[in-house]
Amino acid sequence: MSEPQNYLPIAQANEQVFRNILKDLDDNRGKRLGGDLLPVILDTKSSITELFQKYSVGERYGVFTIIDFRVKGDRAIIEFEDVACMSGGGSELEYQIGADGNVSFSTALSSFIS
Repeated sequence: MSEPQNYLPIAQANEQVFRNILKDLDDNRGKRLGGDLLPVILDTKSSITELFQKYSVGERYGVFTIIDFRVKGDRAIIEFEDVACMSGGGSELEYQIGADGNVSFSTALSSFIS
């Protein structure tokens, strides 16, 4: 299990991008590496602070966790996992950011299965 990073300020500063990535993950879970780790209902509507609390704070053993979110220029990267003893996995996915804050999936940077 990885330790979640404090990506909250970056998610707040890039709220539309963060939400659009979550929406893409939810809408395309069958097409995204690690999509099977997502909760059945992925919350995309709560405030950014509430999403951070829900998906990255507290006991994370065997629970979907957003580990990190970062933005570099016109690229955004989200890292998530769901790990328990001898089960789970995680992915790090990159998205292209459009001028209007829309995102398009670019590539899976890494993944693991335990």
